Order: sequence, then C-alpha cells, then structure tokens
Amino acid sequence: MQRSLVKTVAILVKNGIGFGHLRRAVLIAEAIQSRGRLKPVIISQASSLSLFKNTPVDVINFPLLHRVSSAVAEDAYTAILDRLLDKLDPAVVVEDTYPDPRYLALPSLAHRPRLLVMRRLDGASFDHLRTQGRFAAFDKILIAQSRADFAREGHSGDSAAAVECSGRFSFVGNLSYTPASEEIARTRAEYAPHGEPLVVVNGGAGGDQMPDGYGDRLFGACAQVAERLLITGHRARFVFVTGPYYAGKPLSETANVTVRRYEPRLAALLAAAHVAVIKPGNNALSEALSGQAHLVLVPDVSFLEGLDEHAGRVADHYGGATSTADPDALEPLVREALARPPRTERPKANHEGLLQTLDAIEDLADAVEPRVLKRQLMLALTLGEGRDVTGLRDVLPPLLGSAVPLDGTSVPDADSPPSESVLRRGERAGIVALPAGEPPSVPPQELVDRGARLAITPAPVPRAITRWIQLAPAVPALGVLAAEYVVARKGSLDENLRQIARTATHNETACAIVDLSRLADDDSVKHYLHGLAEWLGTQPVTLLSSEETIARVTQRLLEQS
Repeated sequence: MQRSLVKTVAILVKNGIGFGHLRRAVLIAEAIQSRGRLKPVIISQASSLSLFKNTPVDVINFPLLHRVSSAVAEDAYTAILDRLLDKLDPAVVVEDTYPDPRYLALPSLAHRPRLLVMRRLDGASFDHLRTQGRFAAFDKILIAQSRADFAREGHSGDSAAAVECSGRFSFVGNLSYTPASEEIARTRAEYAPHGEPLVVVNGGAGGDQMPDGYGDRLFGACAQVAERLLITGHRARFVFVTGPYYAGKPLSETANVTVRRYEPRLAALLAAAHVAVIKPGNNALSEALSGQAHLVLVPDVSFLEGLDEHAGRVADHYGGATSTADPDALEPLVREALARPPRTERPKANHEGLLQTLDAIEDLADAVEPRVLKRQLMLALTLGEGRDVTGLRDVLPPLLGSAVPLDGTSVPDADSPPSESVLRRGERAGIVALPAGEPPSVPPQELVDRGARLAITPAPVPRAITRWIQLAPAVPALGVLAAEYVVARKGSLDENLRQIARTATHNETACAIVDLSRLADDDSVKHYLHGLAEWLGTQPVTLLSSEETIARVTQRLLEQS
C-alpha cells in the first residue's frame, strides 16, 4: 500500500457516556490540521456523532455492537482497530483522558511513539493507574492542569516524584475552547433576545456514570426552579442542554425554558450565562469558568475525577456554591446568583498550552535514529571533609564531565563513619548522600524542600534508611539508589575499577561513589581521575548526569509494582 507523504496522527479517544474529552480531542485535532504539518485522524466509538458533524478532521467512529455479547464485541472492536491502525501507519499515537488497557497489547501500536493528553485525575485514581504500570508505555504525558492545581489533588509522594522527575510528564494547563466575544454576544442574543439573564443547565453528555438517574434528577429539579421563578415574575430564562446521552423523563419547553439535546456552541452559551448550573466535569467547568457566570456546581459520581472535593475547591477559589440535585437546595442559590453582578474572577485563556501540545506531538512524529543502550552509571565524587570541591571540575577529564561532586564526608567508610548526611551545595544537582548507619536527624521532607530528589547510600540500602523514609514519606517522594562505595588510595585504581565494573554489570541504573579523600594531593587526584576516565573510554558504559539518574529512578515508579 502506498503511504501518504504527510505523516498521520492517530487520536484515540475514550468512549461511553462522556463528551468533554471528545471536544478536547477535536480541539487538538483541528489545531493540528490548521498547522498543516501532520494529518490528524480521530478514532472513536461514540454513541452520538453530533460533535463530529461540523469538524473538517477525518473521524472514524466504530459502532457500538449491542446485538452480540460484550466479549465478542470487544474482541471484534480490538481486532478491527488493530488492522485500521496498521493501515493508517501513524507517526505518533495520541491517547486522551487516561490510559486505556485495550491499547497496551495492540501489535500495531508496538514501538510507535505515544503521547497521552491526560485531564485531571483525583490522587487515588492517579496512584492506582501508576502502580498498574499504565503510564509506562507513553513517551510523553501532558497533564491538562497547572502544576499548582495538580498538587491540590492530594497525590502520593511516589506519584508526585514520578511526575516531577521522570522526564515523562509536562504541565500544559487546561485545554478547552475559548469562544470569541462576538460568538458569545450572538449566542446570548439568540437565547435572551430581550436582555434577560440566562441560567444554563448542563450535566455533561447526559449519561449516568452510575444508574442513579443523575440527569433526570438535575433537570427535573431545575425545571421546578424555573417554574417557581416564572410564577414570581422573574425575567430569567433557562436553557437546558441535556447532552446527547440523556435518558431521563422528557423535558417540556415553557415560557422561560428552552431545551436543547445538543448545542455545538455550548462554550459560548456557558460564557454568555449569568448562572451556570452544571455537573463540574473537566470540560464544561473549564468553559463555564472562562465566562462571567456564577457557578452552582452539582457533583455526581464520575470515573476517576473525585468531583465533590474538586467542586468545593473551585467554588472556594472562583466564588459560587455546590449543591445537590434538589429544587429546594438549588432555588435559593440560583436566586442569589441572579441578584449578583457578573463574576470577574476567571482563569486566563490557555492559548500557550495548546501550542505546547502541538509542539510535543510534532516532536514525537519526527523520526529519530534508534539508539542501542549501553550500561549506564552515575559517578559521584567526594574529596572528604574540609576539602573544597569547587576546583574539582577544573581537573576532571572531559569524559567525566557528568560526574557529580559531593561536598563533605557524606558517605561512610570503614575508617570514619559520619553521623550526618550532606546535601550537595553549589550546583542544583538534587542529590543527597546518606550514611550507612543512622539516618539523618531531619525528616525526608526537609531534604526534599532543600532540593534533594535522590538519595544515594552504600549498598545494600540500610534498613534504618528505608524505615526513616517510610515513617515520614515526603511529597514528592525522595528516591533512593544503592551505590557502590569506592575508596581511592595510592595504587588502588585496578581494584576500584573492578568494583565499578561489577556494579555497572549487575545493576540497570548503577551508581558508584568514589571517595578521593585518601589521595594525598591534587596531583594524585588528577592522576587517578585520568586513569578512571581512560578506562571508562574503553567500556560500553554511559555516564549519567544527576538529572538523568533521577529520571531513571523515578521512571520505575511508572512501572507495575
């Protein structure tokens, strides 16, 4: 089959009852197509095609197979999807929302560059996916949140460390469509032609995460609120956007209620509203926040999002209220919001985040030459207590340029075990050396707050160090790497090289701490280091920088445990 000269990007989106993730995928795909460097293809299995009607992007939507057993339907979907992806031959595969286990074993995706655009997940859900190894297959993961908002989710120390240090994750901020002021004005004029205040009600796509009738309860309650306001002569108009998957009782339009099953300009409608009564899913909430509406958030069960806590945080920050789907609870909140001037506190439009996303996709789509990985080693050097390491860089051979100098006697040897760890000062290496005996007198969090991201300690990792970290886990977690402790003395180079060779051979990410304090003078140090460099130059060993070592250690946190 003849391949297209323009590289293809396959965008795999989640399916079921949600709709916001589809809108985000269309936003990204249309931006890719506008740039003209890559050809996006959206692959979906959505029940409703409403969203795809007006997009210029190619969409392949698989039907939901209801007439056969779910196991047979799932097998058929997976087999056809595999053949389709093989035929498309995408240069990069983009997944949306969170990792889908169905894609992990697809032969057509093996060895292809993969990128995940991940919307916010609550801390427990993120931790679960991480410990299941779901993030390990991705070359890049773009978190559609700010760094500060991500931290507020209450992530574990291991998850925070993996995100901060593994090199896989980037924060691009919330990705949602921001309508222009002219589009907002036109939409407001259509739904409130005489300047009436607008109350927009939306429950996402309209489906139930659980069979608890959320949509039926939400719109039923808001219909009663609208009727009560109409009876009292209030001018407010209500617009119910039920979502294409709404399956509740039929809703009737009244003198002050307009019902839409699907509104392609929902972002503009939410921005035009005076009050937004919504399920605080990621996309609808983002669009509502971009406008002036006062928020009345009605959380419901939502897969991996933890909406109750998130709704409370958003209401506290931007103003607004949370409520249940009960007319007696909603009515006073809607009336109060209608009586207030438009909301002025709102997030800035995140145009830069979309550009970052496009750049990341294009970077992965560019062909790179494969590399054969050699054995990898982090080399740390210490001159001992009272000797300044600032001049050590001047005598390092070029091949040892990635070596990490450590201040002070921060690791033990047989002659003089220290009682305290010393964080490397000067350059921001993020490395702390811990003793083999008693752990530091400070908690791990203090070292992390001072910039440490990785602790190296003589192998095997002392039980006291493990217990010290477990009893007071830091956020982000402090990684630990067992190191071979090498004491350099006059005439010991050959013996030391055998030690380093052994640890590099037996460990995927090896670390050697070379104590140079027993060498008498600077000339002896220089001679020893040149001998070490000459040997390393003949070995299949790559020296890792401190940043690379930290990334490798934290990447283990993304693998199934």
